[in-house]
Amino acid sequence: MDFKQFENKHKGQRCFVLGNAPNLIKEDLSLLKDERVFITNRGYMAKTHGLDHFDYHVVVDMAFYDDYSDEISKVEEGVKFYPEVIPEYESYKGEKFVPVYTLPTVRQVSGEKWQLMDLKRFPKTYWDGWGKAGNAVMNASLIAYFMGFTEIYLLGVEMIYRKGDTHFYKDVSHREQQVRDGHRSKGPKFIPVFVEFFNSKDVKFVNLTRTFPYKDLMPTDTLENVLGNK
Repeated sequence: MDFKQFENKHKGQRCFVLGNAPNLIKEDLSLLKDERVFITNRGYMAKTHGLDHFDYHVVVDMAFYDDYSDEISKVEEGVKFYPEVIPEYESYKGEKFVPVYTLPTVRQVSGEKWQLMDLKRFPKTYWDGWGKAGNAVMNASLIAYFMGFTEIYLLGVEMIYRKGDTHFYKDVSHREQQVRDGHRSKGPKFIPVFVEFFNSKDVKFVNLTRTFPYKDLMPTDTLENVLGNK
């Protein structure tokens, strides 16, 4: 699928990007009924906890996809965003998706399939590519920006691993077992740069997660406050 049909589709609108931290299901997700919603990884599981719908589904960690490809490929709701290189993996099930591009020069020089974003080089267009922006939530935020959203709110986003209590769902993946307890995701490294970039573009970028541990890195608020401003 070509991103062209989504470029500036939601110009001037707001969206909510859902992570999968345990506290996500402590929020009243039914409040998002009339909102534009991005989910990440196994975020579709939140539909059993009050989430009415989701519009876009972002997966960028290929180790995660390898573990859950059978399950993820059967999810029919929402437009999927995957790394452009996913067809090169045996676990790919052939579902339709919008490609998230890596930097062309990265693949040409290093041969890496899917590499971390260069924080000194923000893409000017969606097609310039950027690679892995720390985690799925940060990638979803960039996708949202190129869709024209001018308010991007994160919810259920802590960016820290706790063995057996990292996600609101039970995670039995090999990927999860490889991560040590207390490990910070790459997200906190990316957040200040994203905040500066979005500020320069007059885009609100706010974390609504009550248990977000890095409140000095980006603006925070609550879901109720934001929705009270309708």
